[in-house]
Amino acid sequence: MLVTRLKTLTTALLATAALILTTPAMAAEGNGYREVQTDVSSPEGKVLVQEFFWYGCPHCYYLEGELEPWLEELDEDVVFERRALALGQHWLPLTRAFYAADQLDAVEKTHAKVFHAIHEEGTRLTDADSIADFYAEQGVDREAFLEAFNGFGTQNAIRQTGQIAQAAEVRGVPALLVDGRFLVTGRLAGGNVEMLEVVDSLVEQIRDERR
Repeated sequence: MLVTRLKTLTTALLATAALILTTPAMAAEGNGYREVQTDVSSPEGKVLVQEFFWYGCPHCYYLEGELEPWLEELDEDVVFERRALALGQHWLPLTRAFYAADQLDAVEKTHAKVFHAIHEEGTRLTDADSIADFYAEQGVDREAFLEAFNGFGTQNAIRQTGQIAQAAEVRGVPALLVDGRFLVTGRLAGGNVEMLEVVDSLVEQIRDERR
């Protein structure tokens, strides 16, 4: 009888411990986001949504198809910001490309084309020369692009993005950071469409907090 009771008690304690350990993760999964602490804050009266991405990432490419119509319907109080993130050394060339284009006000006309070239045409953009040639084909001054590509502004942007991503515990891309407090990923939300639905819900939550 004593042995049976001890076995029952042990089973109950193990079950309780398992529940305690898994509840936070399950809650995060259920909400589609994870609360994080960063130094990022939204502009006054706005809600900042930051996208962490890499041009070589197929999931980021697929998300673009959902982002385009979403951005067209974006409310005026929502600010969307793209941040190319380098999670490895081989990610750096394409990450530099984004920030170089950003400094030259060339992101709008090149962003979708870079994704398409890599994921639909199989174009290899792996070093400064091949990347500069590609951007030159899109009408970007090659010399100015290379100067920005190798410049301090690009290096500083990469560093700042890395710091934000580290604070937010971004472990993969794509990821969306809302108001510097809520990290949304495809794994947590359940897919690309669901990521944007979670972001919409968080934006409403933040608006309610401010009322």
